[in-house]
Amino acid sequence: MARTGYQLLSPSPWPISAAAAVMGLCATLLIFCGEGVSWIFWGSLSVSFSLFIFVLCNWWSDVVKESTYLGEWSSYVVRTYAWGFRFFIISEAFFFAGLLGSFVFYGVGESSIHGVGFWPPRGIKPLVPWKMALLNTATLVGSSATANWALKFVQAHNTLNFDMEVKKSEIKRFSKSGKKLAGGTVDTYYYQDRAVVAFIVTIILGVSFTFLQALEYYWASFSFGDGIYGSTFYLLTGFHGLHVVIGTIFLVVCLIRLVKFHFSYNHFYVGVWAAVWYWHFVDLVWVFVYGLVYIWGYWGYS
Repeated sequence: MARTGYQLLSPSPWPISAAAAVMGLCATLLIFCGEGVSWIFWGSLSVSFSLFIFVLCNWWSDVVKESTYLGEWSSYVVRTYAWGFRFFIISEAFFFAGLLGSFVFYGVGESSIHGVGFWPPRGIKPLVPWKMALLNTATLVGSSATANWALKFVQAHNTLNFDMEVKKSEIKRFSKSGKKLAGGTVDTYYYQDRAVVAFIVTIILGVSFTFLQALEYYWASFSFGDGIYGSTFYLLTGFHGLHVVIGTIFLVVCLIRLVKFHFSYNHFYVGVWAAVWYWHFVDLVWVFVYGLVYIWGYWGYS
């Protein structure tokens, strides 16, 4: 059989398992909307979420083994993964566009009823956009900059052709030049260390954003059940917060792989590229959320 350059996958249980876990999470959301926080909700959430985490860990582990240790990836495979991830980002953009559009639709509909309709509705005290939300915005925008910093260092580290015959004892760390040391040896740790620092800072900022968002939920005077404003607000910001958590886990996986030198010379760094661009997408969505939900949604409050 002729070689095509593409990877021939063996049968895998992970796609159908991931679909079952996601279906369980969707059912859990419906249970929450219908019955609230009950024992059925917690049981469905525990089983579905545990299965989802188990599938992700094993699926990502297989991908890492295929790309890094087994050498089954080619440039065609990397191109397929890259385009698949681009289409995934586009689908996510339409998902958030629908949620943002629903918030604006109901807001405009209520505000257009002169003397009767109000947005936010009467009895709802919206969150002030110049306090916690502004701090969250600064945190996420700053983390986007450090994530891009990490990607640039990984790309630089990926292009360095290290002399494999040099003994580890001859390699010095923290070279100011970042290219070659005395005697022609290559500093393999210069860009590596800086990428690790950038990833750590980005992860800390991502965790800080999630913590501040949880505090904001705790201090909010309205709940998910307080009309259309409460449901759209928590559905939109909650899904965005879920994406931040997923992006943080994505960055942690890339950090662990970076420490293990999975992205050294001529090794594909498509995982880092995907994680950073996913983080940029999450950051961009939050800018729209902050502008429409927090600022515009607060505008009619008096």
